[in-house]
Amino acid sequence: MKRFIVYTRYSLVLFMVGCIIGCTDVLEENPVSVVAPSNFYKTDSDFEAAINGSLRALFGGYGNFSNVPPHIISAGAEDTSSRAAAPSLNEFDTFQPTVNNNFARNMWIALYNSINVCNSLIANIDGATEVSDTNKRSYEGQARYIRALSYFYLTRWWGEVPIITFENQLDAANVGQSSVAAIYEVIVDDLTYAESNLPLTFEDRGRPTKGAAQIMLAEVYLNMAGWPLKDSSKYTLARDMAKKVIDSGIYSLEDEFLDLWLVANKTTNTEFIFAFYGSPFNGAGATSPVHQSMRPGEEGGFNTVLSEARFFYSFPEGPRKDATFWTVFADEANTTWEESAQGKPVIAKYRDGGVAASRDQGLVNGSAGEGFFVVNRYAEALLIYAEASNMAEGMPSQDALDALNMVRRRASGYDQSVYPDLLPGMAQQAFDEAVINERKWEFAFEVKRWFDLVRKEMVVSANIDLYPNVKEHNRLLPKPQTEVDLINGLEQNEGY
Repeated sequence: MKRFIVYTRYSLVLFMVGCIIGCTDVLEENPVSVVAPSNFYKTDSDFEAAINGSLRALFGGYGNFSNVPPHIISAGAEDTSSRAAAPSLNEFDTFQPTVNNNFARNMWIALYNSINVCNSLIANIDGATEVSDTNKRSYEGQARYIRALSYFYLTRWWGEVPIITFENQLDAANVGQSSVAAIYEVIVDDLTYAESNLPLTFEDRGRPTKGAAQIMLAEVYLNMAGWPLKDSSKYTLARDMAKKVIDSGIYSLEDEFLDLWLVANKTTNTEFIFAFYGSPFNGAGATSPVHQSMRPGEEGGFNTVLSEARFFYSFPEGPRKDATFWTVFADEANTTWEESAQGKPVIAKYRDGGVAASRDQGLVNGSAGEGFFVVNRYAEALLIYAEASNMAEGMPSQDALDALNMVRRRASGYDQSVYPDLLPGMAQQAFDEAVINERKWEFAFEVKRWFDLVRKEMVVSANIDLYPNVKEHNRLLPKPQTEVDLINGLEQNEGY
């Protein structure tokens, strides 16, 4: 099966069809008039290039989902930590974020870069006379999914942010900021269109599909039910959308948890619903260096993102834990993480870089890896269904219990003596806590836990024992000050 690989040559689309929110020099040096949209959007190849450009903004290089920035700025969750001697890395981990952190700013810029490409595609799709109506709907559905994904991350990290459209992007410095509710309206509208117009599958695995729109809608509704909107009616919608994914029959849990994290399986496994894929081949691939960034220094890695000891010790034993952590290093001394220079657990999920490094080797062959970033997978459909069903119905149904236990069984290698099933009769609150804990372990280091802490209002309670300085305002990150200074009406978040 082919991968929808993101190639560097298409990154020019960023400058051809959209303006970029970033800093003044970017706005000046990359004018939108390089190629007018009316001269670009004519053929299927043009729209394919634009879709690829919107993805290239999000994956490839060092400043987006292909490397550590999303992990670094979400390190307030107790699963993730960082190298202690690097202040720019650990300021989010220790709840001392600054307003000029480059990891945060790079993610902000990457997300808006992608949004602007999507805006231009959507604005020009109707005039493409050389493209069939079916393909038009597909291209627009893909662009709307990618735009929704970008806004979803933006509002969960920073709260009230600018809503940039094709119509106002030339005046981006004056759009101000929109309420979280208004941003979610855009997200839901885009994903609803995507669900109605995207196919069930593509030959290329890196394209958003109907299932991708459905699972993201389920996740969006789940977040709308929590802080800050606290609209509990959205639990029902989250339950129903997750059930659509489950009932589609397209996705399933992989038998072995480890298999999810091997490059050889990334485009053939049955669990990934949407992921960003990269490739170092053909001389122009959007590669991922994350395999090197997360390796320990004893193996020649960068120690950029690690775990916390408290998280490692709380993690249930079994094959899932073995696949999640790298406890004995592939160096001459067979160093354990406890003996290492950093003294923190090492993450194993991102070790496999394909041609750049196998999972088991120590020193890497290079930084241009074949890594991937999973946005949503089938286990999340099961756990969203379990959580939302319980909260919507006042108690866990048998279906909700079964969904949760499916994930637990795989985690234990289907050994009930290691991790037994939960039994019927649990109260609503106890079951909710069980699901949230299961999400913590199942999605460790997948940039999920931080958002769970925020929506469940647990940021302080989960961290205060280790970081007494944590405050409620830490639920939102400080907006990049360069953006606050550049955009009229964009206000810095409280407490920063």
